[in-house]
Amino acid sequence: MTDDPSLRGSVAAQLIAMSVPGGRLHTDASDNSSVLYAGEIERFAFRKRVIADYLDRENPPRDGYSAVVTAGAPGAGKTTALHRFRGDDLAGFRVLDPDIVKDHLIEQAIRDGIYDDILATPLADGHAVAPRELAALVHHESTQLIDQIRRICTSRRENIVIEGTLSWKGLPTRLAAELTQADYRSIEVIAIDADRRTCHEQALSRWWSGRRQWVEGTHSLGGRFTPPAAIDICYSDTESSLCTAHAIELEELAAVTFDTSRVAVLRQSTTGDLDVMFERMHPSTE
Repeated sequence: MTDDPSLRGSVAAQLIAMSVPGGRLHTDASDNSSVLYAGEIERFAFRKRVIADYLDRENPPRDGYSAVVTAGAPGAGKTTALHRFRGDDLAGFRVLDPDIVKDHLIEQAIRDGIYDDILATPLADGHAVAPRELAALVHHESTQLIDQIRRICTSRRENIVIEGTLSWKGLPTRLAAELTQADYRSIEVIAIDADRRTCHEQALSRWWSGRRQWVEGTHSLGGRFTPPAAIDICYSDTESSLCTAHAIELEELAAVTFDTSRVAVLRQSTTGDLDVMFERMHPSTE
């Protein structure tokens, strides 16, 4: 499939139209998976298997007390920046990635045939909706599951990496309280600060690359489409990143009860290097 910007824009426009409130791909669609399967015993058993499978992916030590939390809008490049910034230091940490859970839910949805009508929808590139383009419909359920997985991991005292945007204003307070209650003593918050336009472009590029692989038969699920609105909610009216503000807030809250805390706000330069725009540690090294 050609890497045609205008074709990419046409397909994206169709998916955006399907993602608006009331659309078939909106997070709160009436047949999102958390509603569609509500109360089903079989689904309860399936969810237990998803949790068990996720926990079986890794076997980190159970005497940890450290958490790393990422923050940044979709498309900011959080995962890449995290590994460049921390590197091998994350050996022995369990990564909590809701996108992995989403893939489990999407694969089950395909087996159940619950979204066959959507998957049959033709798009401007001559191909149908790809599986990962259903991601919004499993968002709520994946959030519920990754929250359960996180609580299990903290009860085991595993060192964890909590991947996410940190865009919701109530999350810093919730995470600080949850980790404090579980007796975690060290936290590092890594925020990737990127402007809105950069996030839009990088999210589109990542999705389109995955979709092309799916069309060519080299990937079974394709790319995960991020509607522009999901990026826009991460910014204030002054274009500052709410994710960055919440990252700083989380470290500030954690500093009250944790032995050590650190927040680093990173931005990728035009040369590709990661610049530290802001950093704070407790206790201070000064």
